[in-house]
Amino acid sequence: MHIFLFGGTTEGRKIAEHIVAENKKREADGREDFLETEVFVATDYGAGLLPTEKHLAVNVGRLNSEEMAERFITANSLFRSSTMGESKSVIDKHPINDDFLEKISEDRAEAVLVIDATHPYAAAVTENIYKACRASGVRCLRILRPEADSDTENSDFIYFENVKNAVRWLNSTFENFPEKRKHILITTGSKEIQEYTAIPDFEEYCYVRALPTPEVLEKCMALGFRRDRLILMQGPFGVDMNLAQLRYASAGYIVTKDSGEIGGFPEKCDAAIELGVRVLVIGRPVLSDVHEEEWYSIMSLSDILKGGML
Repeated sequence: MHIFLFGGTTEGRKIAEHIVAENKKREADGREDFLETEVFVATDYGAGLLPTEKHLAVNVGRLNSEEMAERFITANSLFRSSTMGESKSVIDKHPINDDFLEKISEDRAEAVLVIDATHPYAAAVTENIYKACRASGVRCLRILRPEADSDTENSDFIYFENVKNAVRWLNSTFENFPEKRKHILITTGSKEIQEYTAIPDFEEYCYVRALPTPEVLEKCMALGFRRDRLILMQGPFGVDMNLAQLRYASAGYIVTKDSGEIGGFPEKCDAAIELGVRVLVIGRPVLSDVHEEEWYSIMSLSDILKGGML
């Protein structure tokens, strides 16, 4: 089996570690049916967290759906002779229709397995993986992090569709209620950090917690965030660390994503509640075009690790 693992998350790392352990076990048993695996992460930092093993190759960078589909098809011997070289556009060459899907359905099961263990907020990547798997005729397991149980009735929790809307709310609050101008601990990552520069006097009020990479530091500094407002650390964090960081920031607000229990969301909430900090939660994106099918399964990390699927 050839596995394509899209990771960069805790789930992706744990699956990679599981694959490495399984390959070592097979080697000790004298077997040759190794799980040949390609792992895809977006950054060198993510690559550095992965295990090393001769049957596990790590790729850094982002692929579009077309590039993914071509890789999947290359790895699948069924399509190697019939499609490669016919067209640079695999998806355009094989339109998604009932005849095509029927043709490939019998051969999805064995040769190639795609595992989407990307972050629950990485909507574009998940959509690309889904589209590429559907077009190339391979199975896909989507490892979806369960949403954490949180006190949604608590008046100190406000949910927003995206970061931009949360920033609009903060702007309105700062402009209309000067007494409510308080420091903000931002824990939504660096990808959309530029949105927060719209907040009045953001240099004073915004503290950023993000990954400890040179790229993140350079981006934040270039946007005008103060160095003493940057908390660059690898999470997830326990309640005590969240308490310490909220106190360091003298925060009145924390902006977070529902990263689930694995991502430390409950600990953020518990710390915020203890200190009376208002929690602004960015809701998970809704993927209307991605749904379970015979070849596309949505499951948890424990399902794949304990279910004997690898």
